[in-house]
Amino acid sequence: MPALSLVIITLNAEQHLADCLASSKDIVQEILVVDSGSTDRTVSIAESFGARVIQQPFLGFRDQKQFAVDQATHDHILVLDADEALSPELAASIRTAGEHWTADAWIVNRLNHFAGKPIRHGGWYPDRIVRLFDRRVCQYGPATIHEAIHIPPDLRVHNLTGELLHDAYQSREELFSKQRRYSQLAAEELIRKGKTGSWLRILVKPAYRFLKEFILELGFLDGRIGWIIASSSAAYVYWRESLLRQHTH
Repeated sequence: MPALSLVIITLNAEQHLADCLASSKDIVQEILVVDSGSTDRTVSIAESFGARVIQQPFLGFRDQKQFAVDQATHDHILVLDADEALSPELAASIRTAGEHWTADAWIVNRLNHFAGKPIRHGGWYPDRIVRLFDRRVCQYGPATIHEAIHIPPDLRVHNLTGELLHDAYQSREELFSKQRRYSQLAAEELIRKGKTGSWLRILVKPAYRFLKEFILELGFLDGRIGWIIASSSAAYVYWRESLLRQHTH
């Protein structure tokens, strides 16, 4: 059975970190926390679970996570965000995967929560992502936001059972604030790739994103929260496209 390192990047994560670590501590042989200058109890909470803590000024989401993965003692890696926790079924599935390592990467189903409510529509579920992998053959891809593990096409990829519970947002204000920050980063990335903006994109893309999430992906079944989520996605696209056009003209 290969040893498993749990890797987490943090900044002022005291609200969620204990739940995250409690859900996963029994299935890993190392806990590594890479912190970027927390001023709350994040570091002391991590250390109370036996974590090795490294201080590293924030490099951006992709580079910070890759740095953390590179510092781990073991090659088999479980990456979590501080506001995520393993369901008991997922923890058991990861333990089984570790005992019979038959893949190079494993996909989990993330269940996002808004104000404590699980969201199962609007494109939010199943939020399928790779969080368990062999770092010798898998690394983070080039995207600086919505960072993800790049899986070469010849690798073995299997699915885990259970859910990764993500306490994503507590309020409409928090959601829209994050979407505003991400829209700036997304526009900068598109600009680096040489993309250009237009009024047509500003008019069409936000409306399409709202209809896609609220109607086609059944966001309306989540009621008022579904409307808020679809509206925030449309706002994100509008801000991104507006910034892109400003740079183009």
